[in-house]
Amino acid sequence: MTTRGFSRPSGCWLEAAYRVAYGTDCGMFPFSHGILEFQAMVKAGLSSVRVLKAATSVAAKLLGRGDLGVLAPGKLADIVAMPGDPIADIGATAKVDFVMKDGVVYRAPDHEGQRA
Repeated sequence: MTTRGFSRPSGCWLEAAYRVAYGTDCGMFPFSHGILEFQAMVKAGLSSVRVLKAATSVAAKLLGRGDLGVLAPGKLADIVAMPGDPIADIGATAKVDFVMKDGVVYRAPDHEGQRA
């Protein structure tokens, strides 16, 4: 089974110690399409927790950025808030309510009835 670039050969890689990072080298695409990668990773068999870590702590570690990827004093972090539970439903990440960066809350205007 192939899901937008992810394949599910036997499931052995899902439990393995491989580090998977969120991101693409496909070039520019609308920011809102990032949710498709989250959904594809879950559909391919990764847990929602592992997918969320792939976009935060694992990506920071693979980039060699110890100042990113965790919420802790002295670290750089953006907080992304959304209604719902992205662990129970990764689709919740498509409904971001706000982002907090450097202590400032940023809200996007409603876009077609959904929060951006």
